[in-house]
Amino acid sequence: MGNAEKFQYRDEVGELIANYVVSVSDKLDARAERGAKAALIDSIAVSIAALRHPAAQNARKHAYRFPAGSKGCVLWGTSKRASPDLATLTNGVLLRCHDYNDFFVGRRNSGHSSDILSGVIAAAEWTNAPGKKLLSAVALGYEMVGAAFDAFSTAPGGWDYTNLSTLGATAAIARLLNLNADQTREAMGMTVVPHFASDEIESGELNKRGDLSMWKRFNGSDAARNALQACLLAQVGVEAAVRPFVGKCGFIQKMSMKDDPVPVLRECMNPKLPLARVNEAFMKRWPVGSVAQSAIQAAIQARSRIKDLSKIRQIRVFAEEGAYDHLVKIRQDPWNPISRETADHSLPYIVAAAVLDGAITVNSFNPKVVLDSSRQAFIKKVTCTPALELGSHAMGKHKRVEMGYLSRVEIGLDDGTVVKGDARPFPGHYKNPFSDADLNDKLRENVEPIAGAQRAGRLLEVLWALDKVKSTRELTQLLAFGSRIDVDSARVREK
Repeated sequence: MGNAEKFQYRDEVGELIANYVVSVSDKLDARAERGAKAALIDSIAVSIAALRHPAAQNARKHAYRFPAGSKGCVLWGTSKRASPDLATLTNGVLLRCHDYNDFFVGRRNSGHSSDILSGVIAAAEWTNAPGKKLLSAVALGYEMVGAAFDAFSTAPGGWDYTNLSTLGATAAIARLLNLNADQTREAMGMTVVPHFASDEIESGELNKRGDLSMWKRFNGSDAARNALQACLLAQVGVEAAVRPFVGKCGFIQKMSMKDDPVPVLRECMNPKLPLARVNEAFMKRWPVGSVAQSAIQAAIQARSRIKDLSKIRQIRVFAEEGAYDHLVKIRQDPWNPISRETADHSLPYIVAAAVLDGAITVNSFNPKVVLDSSRQAFIKKVTCTPALELGSHAMGKHKRVEMGYLSRVEIGLDDGTVVKGDARPFPGHYKNPFSDADLNDKLRENVEPIAGAQRAGRLLEVLWALDKVKSTRELTQLLAFGSRIDVDSARVREK
């Protein structure tokens, strides 16, 4: 045995992932193709809705310092361009500003699968990939996210879910860049070793303005940016650590898991099976966290039966235990929100706003709206109680998800009448999935106020026909539009 062979170390996990990425078929069946299109439609709707968010403004201010020419990638909602990695970071922030994008629940982990899309779209735009190739890459990325969420748990080590979702971004981008197995393995290594993201970002602690950390809006796109950089470096011959996954200080060791992830990875990443898991992502009808969606639905249902809102004496919310804990128990004074972040993480405020307005929109959390004195008084009519029959920690997370993160609402009127909103799975749950019309409505509602009805309509035309579109740039060109947000970030900054 030669010295080179004697001292050659192997990383079976890196090899497993890389071989899967380059060998699984890129052909999508009708359902998977529709799922990839749905993921893009939903994500673009969410992104355009967030253009005025302070985090998005700051991301653009950073990107504007490094302008790129015609070979750069579009900064969505502007007429400007940036390098692919900077566009990935900037555009990805939009996805997470309003907690409005999809989410994925695996066996051992969960998180926002669409975090990967800013990097995937940037890679497809930069390589001038056809729409069909973009759709296949999206499906592959979601497949990898699903495998990672099934195999790994970030909780024992105190790590953020983006350490896993970034593997999906790397897989998708590697496919778009036509990396071979060796290059893909190196890209995966450069994705996982240099960029461990701590779960401290989810501490729930408030800064001096009364907001959650702005970095929470950046962490997903930062992970996607890192994935793109890793793929680009691997493409030109840069090599990663020798054993990034299985080494003594490698990814698996850092996860601090009791269970072996490798058998699950082998089960999930069978290249003989078609790409299908893009359909497993949950979507959101309203711009708040997943555990509040059912409560909004129940509140709007009850409110629709009340003619005079001034007759409301009390609103009682009965929430599954996880929703109650996340939006009431761990929050600092949820009946007195003082900012966008404290309002959209407050179950009393969310339900009160749904009852007052008959809907929840991005504007529901505008600081001026949140601090309105009459609205603040109305919040005090809301009571929240954990209802273990609707879902409990003892049932386990997967049972709670399967049920739909349920909440019900009872509105008591001055005359003693009680109007009820039922506990049902939320729109976007697999028991209540988005129709094509639902997706169209979500995009139009969020794009038309900023970019106009004509552009919204054209976006839908291109997205639904993406499998026939010759270049991803036909899509991104529709995301390049001058508007007030392009020139007056300082003037529209929310106070």
